[in-house]
Amino acid sequence: IKTDHGTTSTCTGYTQFEIVRSRTLGGLASGESRVIWTDTNTTRNANMWAPEIHHIDNTWYYFYSSCDASLACCDSCQTRVLKGCDGPNPYDCEYEFLATLVPPEGSRGSSSDLAFSIDGSYLEIPGKGRYHVLSIVDEKRLQSIAITELNTTDWTVNAWHIISQPDQEWEQHYKGNGAVNEAPHPLYHGDDIWLAYSGSDCSTAFYALGLLYYNGGDPLQPSSWEKSGPVLSQANGNYGTGHNSFFKSPDGKEIWNAFHATANSDGDCGRTRYTMAQKVTFDENNVPDFGIPQPLGAELDPPSGECKPRKK
Repeated sequence: IKTDHGTTSTCTGYTQFEIVRSRTLGGLASGESRVIWTDTNTTRNANMWAPEIHHIDNTWYYFYSSCDASLACCDSCQTRVLKGCDGPNPYDCEYEFLATLVPPEGSRGSSSDLAFSIDGSYLEIPGKGRYHVLSIVDEKRLQSIAITELNTTDWTVNAWHIISQPDQEWEQHYKGNGAVNEAPHPLYHGDDIWLAYSGSDCSTAFYALGLLYYNGGDPLQPSSWEKSGPVLSQANGNYGTGHNSFFKSPDGKEIWNAFHATANSDGDCGRTRYTMAQKVTFDENNVPDFGIPQPLGAELDPPSGECKPRKK
């Protein structure tokens, strides 16, 4: 994300979360970092994944997923949120546990009614409201994209509603866990809103990004979301190009896409992954173009408005 300090990123160590900051995007690789969260509660301190930082009502919030350390992964995983501070950047905040964002039994999106949920993000639609978007399991125990109304006063959610299931061929590559839709993240440009999401098992080389375009209807209905994809997929030695987020350039004129990939041609959902970032462009009809993942080591123009290093 863009902050007063430059560019701020976050990552997981599986049992802790860190925030990294740098004056430049490229500087994040060796930026200033600190651990911002560990948890002694064993019901929620394993497999800590998918962290996101959001600025809501002038306060920093930290969305993430985690699981019960006493149970095998991953049915116990649930989406949660930490509360930070009202300061100018999230790096300097002290964080406290705020809520687990799971609705009551009987309202969990499908006949399976499992509390399993990962990859939660924050979506705001003008004139409609605030929403939590995430990945849950459908009646076939396939990961699907769900949405729910989010109350940011008491930090509770209403019933989950599935808006996308892995029903396209490109979403159905897997090594044993079944077809997947996961990791929704909002993209705003002009008057248009999309949810980017990831399709296929993250341990495969075919993990890729798709889009759900919001057409203006009831956000809780699947008919209000139009699917397309893949819009970003493996290329130039980068495999498993998915689970992304968006951030603006320092001058606010560009939107950039941050995503992970691996050089392992068989795919990998573990520690061989690395983070990439590329600019998103838009055509005359405001349709986003994510481009093609560039080779590692390729030199890209930095985000517009980024401070240039002083010449020696």
